[in-house]
Parts: sequence; structure tokens; C-alpha cells
Amino acid sequence: FISSSTQRPLPEKAKDRFETLMRWQANWESILLDSELLQRSIQYYCSSAEWMVSLACSNKSPYLPLPDKPSMEFSIIPEFFIEDMIEFLLFCAQRCPYILEDPGLINVANFSILMLSSTKYIRNPYLQAKLVELIFFMTPGIQERQHDLLDIFISHSLAFDNLAPALIIIYIDCENMGGSNEFFDKFSVRYHISVILRHLWNMMEHRQTFIKESRNTKDDAPFLRFVNMLINDTTFLLDESLDALKAIHETQEAMKDQQTWNSQPRELQQSRLHQLAQDERQCRSYLTLATETLQTFHYLTKEIKQPFLRPEMAVRVSSMLNFNLQQLCGPKCSGLKVKDPEKYSFSPKHLLDLLTDLYLHLDGYTLVRAVATDDRSYRKELFDECIKKLYNRGIKKEETILRFQEFAHRVEEEAVACMKKEIEIGDIPEDFKDPLMDTLMNDPVKLPSGVVVDRPIIVRHLLNNPYDPFNRQPLSLDMLEPDFELRTKIEEWKRSRGLLL
Repeated sequence: FISSSTQRPLPEKAKDRFETLMRWQANWESILLDSELLQRSIQYYCSSAEWMVSLACSNKSPYLPLPDKPSMEFSIIPEFFIEDMIEFLLFCAQRCPYILEDPGLINVANFSILMLSSTKYIRNPYLQAKLVELIFFMTPGIQERQHDLLDIFISHSLAFDNLAPALIIIYIDCENMGGSNEFFDKFSVRYHISVILRHLWNMMEHRQTFIKESRNTKDDAPFLRFVNMLINDTTFLLDESLDALKAIHETQEAMKDQQTWNSQPRELQQSRLHQLAQDERQCRSYLTLATETLQTFHYLTKEIKQPFLRPEMAVRVSSMLNFNLQQLCGPKCSGLKVKDPEKYSFSPKHLLDLLTDLYLHLDGYTLVRAVATDDRSYRKELFDECIKKLYNRGIKKEETILRFQEFAHRVEEEAVACMKKEIEIGDIPEDFKDPLMDTLMNDPVKLPSGVVVDRPIIVRHLLNNPYDPFNRQPLSLDMLEPDFELRTKIEEWKRSRGLLL
């Protein structure tokens, strides 16, 4: 509606405003993308990086590990020095990658690897996340152009032994980033790290570092904590994204019935459409993250088994696999059928292929028993339906399906055997039961609170929560006191019932 002859229609005003903004953008780009300005800026930041490295290393050549306490000179460097450098490099990586061919960028690589590997030198998690983002943007597949700076990073002499372990620790530490958006920031950082780790895994020098890290058998080893976080993320992201798919399916089905849909109040229609748009955004985001996390599981378990099959981890791995298998093959899987699944990056065949591969990668008695004793999700019928889908949809080669079928057969045999054994041994004495899970203890330990629990169960708890579950006081692994007397009694009881040879 035009109230005055001098007032122009809104579309015309919007067009004028758009053209003005485009002129502003062109003006700024002519300044910011000036070759001489960019070249002088990159030289400045390379020199800044060299200077900061000299302060961190006390004027020596770059080395790791750095001293636990940074020098006073390094400590007083304002954070914006580092942030400005990273933001400039990110801008160049996205808008003018040709500028990232300066030989002085070795100083940026030195600085980045030193800082990622020395978390006490940059305490702000968002600055660490920015360094991760810089490497992420140079990873193949993210940008059209391959960056020389990426080669400098991943072929750096300090990177081979330190880059992957540093990224793993940041993956763990970003669980609590602080800030109002820490929930979303956490998954954004972890997605960036997952993409970088996948690229590093394809290089033998870096892969050997992964394998070396996985051989650390301590209960609080970084790689074990990393595996725990992978399980947490995979479980949460797949659960949330599949729930969103079910909500999308319900709304799409309701919209098919035009008569019923149109009979609803307009406010209700708008509300449901708004919720549909929100579900679609969440589903697309979560599925992208979930698929990347599952792929991390996939390539790691091809060559690394032990951390995933430790007593405290095997139960969690089997529960995660069984639950998601139930989502994809269970009686309610029809609720996942949506229009244009590619729109949400949803590929049920790919997800099922990855999940069933994980069973085979970790195949062995430990996983077989863990799957068979998962009272929450394991059902023989579930595996039968999964095998049927693998055949009917051509998801795997026949020989691989036969291997999975044989695995499922051994799981069912173990489930039957465990059920018979439970009947034979009868009731377990209350003193022998873990108070958290109500299961027979194998390695009882006493907490500072005086409560006795099974070691694998409390270790699993501490991987997620550093507090005593009974009194909420701080708790660490070195506070656990083995109860040898109770352990001897449990072993004698088990031996009397044929549970020990």
C-alpha cells in the first residue's frame, strides 16, 4: 500500500538498498584484496609468528614439549595478537588462497603446532579452536584449491609425533568450553578435528602415531578418553538426528492429507511448519556430525582394537551399536522414511554399512559377550532383520554378510549360555554386587566415601564425571583402593559355581 505519491513501492526501495550494499562490498573488496596489502600483511604475520615462537622457545629452534610454564615475555602477549593472525589467515584461505604460498609460512606452522601441543600457552579454548579451524579449511574437500600451507603443517617434523595427539586432547577438552553457545561450539570444533584426523590417518607417519597413542594402557590415557567421547557423541548425535527424522516423517505424512491439514487452524499450521523447518535444520546438522564421528570409529577400529574392548569400554561400544541397529532395523524403522532423504544427508544404507562393519572390526569373544548381555537392545530378531536388509538392498558383498551372520550366530549362542548360567548360579550375594549396576563384581575397589564398587564401572563413570557418585566429592583414579579380601571371597564363590576354572 502506497500512502503518498512520493513514496516508492517497497520492492524498489529494497532493490536500491541491495545495489548500495553491493557497491560497498565491491569497494571494500578492492581494498582488502589488494595484492600488495595482502603480501605485506602476510609478511607481517609470518614475522609475528616467528617472534612469538622465539619467546616460547627462549630463542632456540622450535621444539616439543615446551616448558610447563610459559616465559613472562610470552605470557604478556595480548590474545588479539594471535586472534588477528588466525583471522587474517582464515580470510586468505577462503578468499585469496594464492597468497598462502609465502615461504615465511613455516613460522606460522611452527607456532600453530607448538600452541596446539601446549595447552597451557593458550588457555582460551576459542583461540585453540581457531587454530583447528585454520587447518580444517585447508583440508582437501573443504576448499576447491589445495593449500601449500597444509603440506607445511602435516609434513612438519614436529607434526608427525605431536599433531594427532594434540588434536585428540583438544577434542576431549572442548567438552567444557564455557560461553553461552558451548553446546554447539563443542560439536563444531569436534567436527573440524574429525575431518583433520581422517586426513592424517591416510598418511602412514601420522597413522603410526595414532597406533602408538592407543597402546597407552592407563585408565586415564588420552586415547581412551577420546574413545569414550566418540561413543558419547555417536550415541547422542544419532539419537537426536533419528528422532528429528521421525518428527519430519510425522509432519510430512500429516501434510499428505490435504483435507485434514487444511481443516487445522492457520496458527497451528504455521506452528507445525515452523517446527518442521527447525527439525530439518537440526537433522541435517546432527546427521553430518554423526556420520563423520561414525566414520572416525570405522577407520580407527580397522587397525586399533584394544581400547574399544577394555572391560569399561566394551559394554558401552556394544550398547551404542545395538541401540542404533535397533533404530535402523527395528519395528519402528518405518518412521525414518522421509521425502528427499538426501536433503538431510540421510543415507540409511551407508549408516547400516558402517554399523555392521564395526561389529566385524571388533569381532571376538569380548564383543560377542558384551552384545549378548545387552539386555536393553539385543534381540536375535533384530540381527535377523538386519541380515535380511543387507541381502535385499545389496549393502554388502555376500561373503561379508556371511561373516556378519556367523557373528550373530555366536552372539545368540552366548546369550543362551549366559541365560542358563544365571539360572544355575542362582542369587548373587548382595556384598558381591556393584551398587551402581547391580552386577557381580570382578575387581572390587573402595572409594574414599567407603563404598565398594567394580573397577571397570567406576573407571567408566570417571571418564565422564570426575566426582564420587555417592557423595559428589572430587574423585580420581589414584583414590581407588583395591579390596583384595572381598576379591578373594568373590573368586572363591565363583569357583564353587563353576564360573572359574
